[in-house]
Amino acid sequence: MIKKTLFTLLMASLMFSVQISFIGCEDNSEEESSGPDISGSAEQFTPTNDYKVQARVVGVNLGFGGLSACADVVITKEGEPVNDALVMVNEDTVLYSYSGYNSTISTNDNYVLTISHNGNVIASGSAQLPDSEPVITNLDSGDVHTKDAELFVEWSEVSGITSYQVTSNYDYNTYTSSLLPLNATSHTIPGEYFPTGGGTIYDIQVNAINGLYPDDDNALNDDLTIGYDIEGPKGYLIGLTQSTSIEVYVND
Repeated sequence: MIKKTLFTLLMASLMFSVQISFIGCEDNSEEESSGPDISGSAEQFTPTNDYKVQARVVGVNLGFGGLSACADVVITKEGEPVNDALVMVNEDTVLYSYSGYNSTISTNDNYVLTISHNGNVIASGSAQLPDSEPVITNLDSGDVHTKDAELFVEWSEVSGITSYQVTSNYDYNTYTSSLLPLNATSHTIPGEYFPTGGGTIYDIQVNAINGLYPDDDNALNDDLTIGYDIEGPKGYLIGLTQSTSIEVYVND
């Protein structure tokens, strides 16, 4: 019963973001330039098969202390979805549903991913979760914003990460920032990403990521050719937590 409840909460929070961007956008803010330029790169592997794997271990805060863990994995081969693989995170089997593999998993200090298909191991890697969730500090749900105006977003610092990412979503109008350095605590979303007024609701969110660095934006492109922290396929394996989604009303 607990796992079913956790999974329901996961899907409510994750419908976002298999959009943790398969498309990276140019970062137009100036706020992140202050302080040291903290960068690096995930360990990269040349693919040894024709699969593509986009895998995330997600920390979900249930509101009574600590993080629950969930796995979210999308597997394709030559552009076609794979729905009959065996996906394991540590000792937990991750089940296929909602066009991907999504399940709550046992919490751990280290999450080891193993994927098998047609009797062969096609992917392996390990990930860790950030220590906590980022909190957006300068916006509240119900705030009103002006159409076509840029939006400044600030958040609390999170430890145990390698980068941040800021997203804004309304229907099919999606903004995803580039991967921001781990010392960033603010970002400006360009005004062109708020083209629809009339009280339109835009969801603003901050991702705290462990595994990809500001120099790893190519990992989020559809035509990626390298495995980032994952061996066997092209793609990536990351751990992340997300801020609570903030609803901003955009008027003319």
